[in-house]
Amino acid sequence: MSFERIYKYLENRSPVSRIPIDRDSTGYTSDTFNNRAGSPDFKGWTPDKSTEEQVKVITDLLYTEPGETLLDIACGYGRHDMLLSSQHGLKVTGIDISPGLITAAKRFAGERGLEITYEVRHARDLSFSNEFNCAMIADNSFSLFTQEDAAAVLHCVHRALVPYGRLFLDLDNKPYNCRYGISDTGWHTFPGGLILQEIYFHEDISVEVCRDLSFRTDAENPEEFIMFKRIYSEKEIVELLENCGFQVKHIFGGWDLSALTETSPKMILVVEKE
Repeated sequence: MSFERIYKYLENRSPVSRIPIDRDSTGYTSDTFNNRAGSPDFKGWTPDKSTEEQVKVITDLLYTEPGETLLDIACGYGRHDMLLSSQHGLKVTGIDISPGLITAAKRFAGERGLEITYEVRHARDLSFSNEFNCAMIADNSFSLFTQEDAAAVLHCVHRALVPYGRLFLDLDNKPYNCRYGISDTGWHTFPGGLILQEIYFHEDISVEVCRDLSFRTDAENPEEFIMFKRIYSEKEIVELLENCGFQVKHIFGGWDLSALTETSPKMILVVEKE
């Protein structure tokens, strides 16, 4: 894609702040994303903190033991699951709404000879009952659920866990969003092109809109990927969890397990089924 076409497209694009909020239509459900994620060329992505570091935090906080069962909600392509299974001996079930990501997860697990169960399913439709020792919703994925679905998902997870089963949550921290601005724009490179990421936070309804525009050298038009995220404060997420039958055991301000403050970009929570 030429620089002239990129410039023209950027001049005519709608501001990210004016994108209609449609939580049922996001990049994860688009054919373009799922075809790319499900292709043999898909390699995954690089997280801010290594998967090994994240898995250690998750297993330490969930007190996992080899042979226990774990439900990974919004599991993506299974980057956590492969280590949870191979290094920690957990029996993992992963679910995700994206068929492409589940295809990738099955491929990666098969290449490593791992027995991990994967299903394309929305978390609000879970039918498990007292089957899992623990569960996790990482990578801020819980924020992708609508306000109505969030409670339904937590009730499903509560039913899926055994008594005193634990749930791990990784979320953005609303006071940080409010403190450091409601919008951001940045360019990133990837093999074969550029990505323009635009973020706008609707503070009045606590919804963040994120738009990634991928300009590939081998494509005439950019690819658009849009996410809508409900951003929670500590008070809001704790109240929601308690209303759904969970008791909060730990709250931290990030993967380094520091204290949660208004300047913490992240929240890490561990809750227990009452």
